[in-house]
Amino acid sequence: MLSTTDEPARGRVRDLLGLPSPAELRPVAVRLEPLGRDGSVQWARVELDTADGDTIPCFLLTPDHGTGTDVIAVHQHAGDFTSGKSEAAGRAGDPSLAYGVVLARSGARVVIPDLIGFEERRRDWTDDPAADERLDALFRVADGSSLQAKHSRDIATVTSWMIETSAADTELGIVGHSLGGQVALFALAVDARLTRGVVSCGLGTLASFEAARIRHNPAWFVPGLTAAGDVPLVASAVDQPVLVAAGRDDGLFPLAGVRRVLDAFRPGVATTEVFDGGHAMPPRITELALRHLLST
Repeated sequence: MLSTTDEPARGRVRDLLGLPSPAELRPVAVRLEPLGRDGSVQWARVELDTADGDTIPCFLLTPDHGTGTDVIAVHQHAGDFTSGKSEAAGRAGDPSLAYGVVLARSGARVVIPDLIGFEERRRDWTDDPAADERLDALFRVADGSSLQAKHSRDIATVTSWMIETSAADTELGIVGHSLGGQVALFALAVDARLTRGVVSCGLGTLASFEAARIRHNPAWFVPGLTAAGDVPLVASAVDQPVLVAAGRDDGLFPLAGVRRVLDAFRPGVATTEVFDGGHAMPPRITELALRHLLST
């Protein structure tokens, strides 16, 4: 596929993922169901039908008094295929990762999608959702694509819908922890419509994963990525302000690999917070994420 952008790094990442211009990825149908109010936030459930025949279920959180900022909040992995969007919405899982609802209560309009394989999008091919995720990824590789490409297509579709339903001057950010941070990184790299982002414990190099024999989620393994420059290539494609948080003792993301990726960001793009701890999103990082995303 020919590159669709004048930005060489961004075009190379799009090519590796087999993506068209992200603006071409729009929902073919939308269904919205109001869910009521929680304090100053209106809740709704949204279904976005995609051009590849899929459906993305989302929560949409709309504050009564907005700040002019929209945010896509992407959930983590953690081997928990039942929570998905509900964790980032504060309805299940780890309360420290409810950054979607925290943002909405702070004035952002927030959409929280289920990634493929999670919560309402579990495959249920077998009684082992992790095996289903691996099989899904392998089928995509056999078809010349990748699971990360699917995540990126879905986020671009969500992005298009948010832009279509927002005021013209609205900022649109993205935030995620772990798998959510990984997906946010790739989204920022391929889609200039996103204006800023937060990547929490979600970046490292494939080389560092291989050296330590770390069994990561299968979306990391994009065919040709290592030869093209590994994850530093993805970081070099980002030109939006991004806050990157990493734990010094994160066993999933060796710090040497994290630093290699950090060094690849363009000057002035990344604000880095390396904290004492492991694979987590401490309250201080959540507060920094809020400031970063809402400081338009």
